[in-house]
Amino acid sequence: MSGPVPLSDAWERVVTVREAGELEQELVVRLGRASRVRSVGVTDLLSLRPAYYRAILPPVPIPPERQARLDQGRAFHRALGARIGRDAILEARVRREGLVGRIDVLSELPVEVKTATLLTDPEQLASRRPDHVEQLGMYCALVGRLTGRLLTLLAEETSVADVQAVDLTFRSLDRILAEMHRRADALREAWTEASPARLPRCPWYDRGCEFGAARLCDCTGEEPPTPPEILEQAGPAVPNAEVRSRIRSALSGPILPASGITLERFRDALYPRRAFFERARPEPPPIIVPTPPVPPPVSLTPDLYARLTDALESGAAGEVARLVPRAEEPEEEVAGFRGRPLLLRTSRAWSRFRPEELLTRSPQYALELGLRCAVTGTDTGLLVVGFERAETDRERIQVLEVRFRSLTPFSRWLRERSRSLGTALRDDTPEGLTPCPEWMVSDCPYRSECGCPGPGPRVTR
Repeated sequence: MSGPVPLSDAWERVVTVREAGELEQELVVRLGRASRVRSVGVTDLLSLRPAYYRAILPPVPIPPERQARLDQGRAFHRALGARIGRDAILEARVRREGLVGRIDVLSELPVEVKTATLLTDPEQLASRRPDHVEQLGMYCALVGRLTGRLLTLLAEETSVADVQAVDLTFRSLDRILAEMHRRADALREAWTEASPARLPRCPWYDRGCEFGAARLCDCTGEEPPTPPEILEQAGPAVPNAEVRSRIRSALSGPILPASGITLERFRDALYPRRAFFERARPEPPPIIVPTPPVPPPVSLTPDLYARLTDALESGAAGEVARLVPRAEEPEEEVAGFRGRPLLLRTSRAWSRFRPEELLTRSPQYALELGLRCAVTGTDTGLLVVGFERAETDRERIQVLEVRFRSLTPFSRWLRERSRSLGTALRDDTPEGLTPCPEWMVSDCPYRSECGCPGPGPRVTR
């Protein structure tokens, strides 16, 4: 068995696996049409120089104050999703011609949600918050809708003090798309040349850029700014009093950031000993050399995982979206495909899975999907596996539908793993935690001290 040692085998008895042939064929067709060039995200298009460095450098440490703001923003987004998620599509993924976006809320129009400590006069949004307006315009262009909504939550420590809702209509989506492609091409060219020299100045130069603060970016402030093409397509920001009132009511009362959360990710429940060491013995942050590095060129050819992601997300906007959880743990979001939890994995195995052998060959796949179903209250999930050794796209992708007659074993698993990991962290000892499977050990930075078994076969992950 290559997966984690189960607490009991009760969960295996409620699992049924079958081929999802029609969906598999649909995704094979999409895979053939998927972009053969690296996709560029909307957030990268807002500021090209940081996007360049994010692709060539290890993660730069985030200052504690900024991390606290990011955590608060995620908590508010999570609370908003929990309270309105039944009436809208959350975190809707959309791809179009090598451009990719994640729209916070997709209902009758795309909605971008921001948190702020000060609300901006709607008439000054384009000058004070140009990145917010541009981001909304790009989302409108990706889904082909002229009007979008910018929702700003005025954040206090544990609650939302006020809400601002404004609608913006853009004059030409074609011009916005053309500017998006121009920026994406400029970023890809910089990656290929391993030089950001021809990229425009960061919009927040000398105002909080982590790469500038770490002295990794060689910006001087004299670079030309980003062309205002997208901003020029934006009409006036029109306040929407009805939406403001509805969202204020939905977010009334305290919204406490998640506290006392033990399981941050689903893999913490599957591999609690690794989670213990990552939490209790974090690796030291990378050493930052205070001179701009000379990086190798970035490959623009997407790997199989990226191509499969492209295939899944290239359908109608919102086919891939975040599902609303019914439990606070884990904090990790659950992505769904057409309303069912989705698990995407790649494998170097030589053969496809027979449905009846999934639980013995790679039980971690079914187990993790079961945990995601338990958290969202759905009885069926989709497992998409890409085979890296396959020679054709038809052989490269397999889709399995995994059905659970009961979610109770998985809910119990989460509770027990949360309790045991919490105890281990409190007592500062991993002795009572389940060892990781053998195939994880060779790449584990904690293998010399964790007590897990030695490395074994590395067939599937």
